Amino acid sequence: MLELFLVLFLLGALLAGIGAFWYVKRKKIDVWFRSYLKKALKKSNNTDKTIDIMFQFVDHFELNGHADRLDAWQNRYPSIAGKHTDSDGHHPKHTFFYAMDLMHEHELEALAPLVKDGYGEFELHWHHSHDTEESLVRKISDAMDIFHKYEMMKPYREGEKACFGFIHGDWSLANARGENFCGVDNEVALLKSLGCYGDFTFPALFNEAQPPRVNDIYYCTNLDKPKCHFEGRESSVGALERKDEFMVFQGPLTINWSDWRHKWHPTIEDGDINQFPTHNDPKRIKAWIRQGIHVQGRPEWVFVKVFCHGAQDHKSVVSQQTDEMFSYLEKHYNDGKKYRLHYVTSREAYNIVKAAEEGKSGNPNEYRDYQIPHPLNR
Repeated sequence: MLELFLVLFLLGALLAGIGAFWYVKRKKIDVWFRSYLKKALKKSNNTDKTIDIMFQFVDHFELNGHADRLDAWQNRYPSIAGKHTDSDGHHPKHTFFYAMDLMHEHELEALAPLVKDGYGEFELHWHHSHDTEESLVRKISDAMDIFHKYEMMKPYREGEKACFGFIHGDWSLANARGENFCGVDNEVALLKSLGCYGDFTFPALFNEAQPPRVNDIYYCTNLDKPKCHFEGRESSVGALERKDEFMVFQGPLTINWSDWRHKWHPTIEDGDINQFPTHNDPKRIKAWIRQGIHVQGRPEWVFVKVFCHGAQDHKSVVSQQTDEMFSYLEKHYNDGKKYRLHYVTSREAYNIVKAAEEGKSGNPNEYRDYQIPHPLNR
């Protein structure tokens, strides 16, 4: 009987191992697990300084002419965000990466007041396929002529067409998923030449577009090559961005061992605020912050970037759960001693990274406009 039990136990363990291996390969977890493990092993939160939390909410924003989506953001979101403030007195700031391939100009006009009232800023989101260098430049340039009419993504330096952050539709930056989702190998070089200051697409959970590195702010090179963002160097104090580099700003990607809502395995947390609204769950919020994404040499400035598809999924994002998420952040990460909370846009997060790289310290609120001005001040 003992021998039979042992055989069954070993067989069960073998099948479980095979199942886990199959799951890891099928879900492409093996692509990023080494980087995740390396980061987890070297992570240290030992600091006697106040930890500043830069909370960045980015949106793959696809209104696409739907009146209910527009109403949620034009009329209902300000009533939620208006109830909350960070340590600097700022309301939560949403970064609307507006899908230019789904553009309806009346939506830009309707939402432009949100920028003026401090509830967010607009950047560029784009789904495209089978493009060429020429068509990519033309399409983005033509779109910018429309965005600029509403004070969005305008340049701030002489000789530039625009100034914008970027999220790639279907996660296919630099042709990472082929011509059906992009088509332009040197996309990153072209984006930078058009005035793009950084990419905010990732993570891309369970997707072949996910770079091997995670939980990082880094610079890729070889910008003319496909998947150039699969390699790079960490953002660091004292190491300034070179002309041949491009910033990739990632959000959290981790195995959350405290969250077992899927019963048979721990949740893989990627900061996605989606149709199953659980973003008010302290287990998730703690996991975002625990990743400690920062500029090397400035660990007390922690960046948290969560994302959503907040137009088509507005019922999940413009919701009580979002209200409760903000309340939890303000209660637990804004005591002014151990933590200070800062609601930031992607542009502001970029500026604070630039300040850190140039050796600035103290309260990051001072550096929200460090390099790139507010869109209404360009």
